[in-house]
Amino acid sequence: MTSDSQQIVIPAGHARMWRMRAGQRVTITQTQGHQVGDFIAFNAGDLTEFLSVSHTRRCINRYLVTTGHVLHTNHRAPIVEIVEDTVGVHDILAAACDPYRYQRDFGVENHRSCRMNFVEALAEHKIPDWRVPDPVNLFQNSPVLPDGTYASAASLAKAGDHVTLLARMDLIAACSACPQDLAPTNAGRLSDLVVRL
Repeated sequence: MTSDSQQIVIPAGHARMWRMRAGQRVTITQTQGHQVGDFIAFNAGDLTEFLSVSHTRRCINRYLVTTGHVLHTNHRAPIVEIVEDTVGVHDILAAACDPYRYQRDFGVENHRSCRMNFVEALAEHKIPDWRVPDPVNLFQNSPVLPDGTYASAASLAKAGDHVTLLARMDLIAACSACPQDLAPTNAGRLSDLVVRL
């Protein structure tokens, strides 16, 4: 790492926030493997503009993203580009897990969730849970089946696997090391993610 580089450890089941300048890269790396990282980003100068997976799907006409794909905002502007990807399997269909997911699908109260992790990580910006955009679910394996449904399967990521994103504008980003331990998503084991700027 260079003298002005930064490393952030995202503890398993929690989220962290950071800022990026246009042209800056961030690498998000697996420590143990199979850990999903929900990723969101906002225009640093206008928090009403944010990475939008629905607009991205329309702008690039894809629901699978990997190296070379540009992710877009709700204003249809490029916000980040995937410039390196050692896994090639990510999800831009599923919403972040939230308290309702754990209550309704698993009968569990007070379980950590990506949505509330983002509220915590972005507290200085006072973004309420209903304003948290749907994430890019890095490393999430949600195969679309021939009948049009999609499954929740264990992440294919191994220790050391990573994704590198290039900021296409000044932005505020956050990533949640998904706390889902009741479905196959993280292969039944939560682990830290490492962010390098």
